[in-house]
Amino acid sequence: MPSAASSGVASPASEFTTTDVAWLQLTDALHTRALPLLELAPRHAASRSLAGLAVRLGKAHEAGRGRLRALLAQAGVSGENPHTRHDMPGMPTAQDLETLAGLRDNAFDRRFAELLRAHLEQLVLVANGERDSGGAAAARELAETMAREHSDDLAELDRAVAA
Repeated sequence: MPSAASSGVASPASEFTTTDVAWLQLTDALHTRALPLLELAPRHAASRSLAGLAVRLGKAHEAGRGRLRALLAQAGVSGENPHTRHDMPGMPTAQDLETLAGLRDNAFDRRFAELLRAHLEQLVLVANGERDSGGAAAARELAETMAREHSDDLAELDRAVAA
């Protein structure tokens, strides 16, 4: 049986560019690093709206990680994600989480909202970059979906903060 390369048919992994793989890994890391942040809100937030948003986003981030990892597998990428341990824009740091865990009520809500906004804005920024510059159609489509979802999340955050 001829291989995909010898038959002139591109394999799914060959569709993925380094831009696609970098976006998939970075976005997976962003989602992963936000989970401890999101887990703090139900216990510490004064605002029920913020606490509810955090719970919903935690579930959505887990589902998003599944979509990202499925595409990474399709791209033939396995192993440890190199971005998970980096402190990058939109990723709450260990110090951020430690400080936030010591806050309560309105002080918690203000800092949580700042960290969550930075996180969601970074997700939208990198998703738009993938949508505009990625190679694999599946990655570009997921980026477009995620940019829209996280833009909606930002609007929900604005409503929760204003409530």
